[in-house]
Amino acid sequence: MIKVDDALVKRLEELARLKLTDEQRKSIQKDMNEILQYMELLNEVDVSNVEPMYTPVEESATLREDEVKPFENLHLLRSNFPKERSGHIVVPGIHA
Repeated sequence: MIKVDDALVKRLEELARLKLTDEQRKSIQKDMNEILQYMELLNEVDVSNVEPMYTPVEESATLREDEVKPFENLHLLRSNFPKERSGHIVVPGIHA
């Protein structure tokens, strides 16, 4: 079984550019080892007669018809923007 040791935690801390206390390092090391120990349980599962799955969803997605639906509350939508002119929302320009 793979074990997470102090050196690995310190290396991960360095790669993530973190500053951890000794207590935090010990806690992370303990948590990571528990996760790995739990994952080892998967090695005990007999999957020899199980066909591989590429997705848990077996049905393809059904698409809806593309139809225009009027939006009934344009006033509420426009009220969220500070500026409006001639029924259009005014936004800052983009300068290249």
